[in-house]
Amino acid sequence: MRSDEVLARAEAALQRHGGRSRLQQRALSRMINAGKIKARRAAWTTIGFLIGVPAFALFIKPIGLMGFLLAIMAYFGALLAAILLPAGGYVPPEKLAEAPLKALPLSTEAWLSSQRRALPPPAQRLSDGIGLKLEQLAPQLQTLDEREPAAMEIRRLIADELPELVNGYLRVPEHLRRNGLNGMSPDTQLVEGLNVVDAELQRMSEQLASGDLYKLATQGRYLELKYQGDPES
Repeated sequence: MRSDEVLARAEAALQRHGGRSRLQQRALSRMINAGKIKARRAAWTTIGFLIGVPAFALFIKPIGLMGFLLAIMAYFGALLAAILLPAGGYVPPEKLAEAPLKALPLSTEAWLSSQRRALPPPAQRLSDGIGLKLEQLAPQLQTLDEREPAAMEIRRLIADELPELVNGYLRVPEHLRRNGLNGMSPDTQLVEGLNVVDAELQRMSEQLASGDLYKLATQGRYLELKYQGDPES
């Protein structure tokens, strides 16, 4: 099938479903929850300062002007940390490869949702489906041993191959993404690659549910980036 036909069919499916995707809704929910967590941190930091410093000065030892200034500096440092530190237990994108397996699916989902707007519409639709599969996979990994070969395959797919597929596409100049060079369309390659990831996540989830870790570890179809072509070419 020609590249433009693949993209046209995916775009048509996207238009039929329309509306805000569940992945977008979850991203918005994460932002709201993270804001609430950071607001609580800031509130408790402020309460601790307003109660702790006077209590220390009254009942333990006077702090003087210099001590008061140091306390203010410590307060603003703690307040800045409370606001800037990640909330919700998600791992920063640059740390995905080092994330604990339990936190990996939802952290990858959060990263994928942050990249969604930079992807072509067909890939956005696929990223939504992948996000939902990552959400479903998360509870299945809570008891999976990191040392299991199955765990290594899951980590390879969602912490290495999926980010590299998307980041490789984003490295392509925008004017080359749809048609590319020499008939190689990065848009189509991205859609095909995401289809592979989507199918692999479905297979992994089903085999984890069945308890067949050996099959999961030995019969996986790895996402080979060479199958997607060199995005920079």
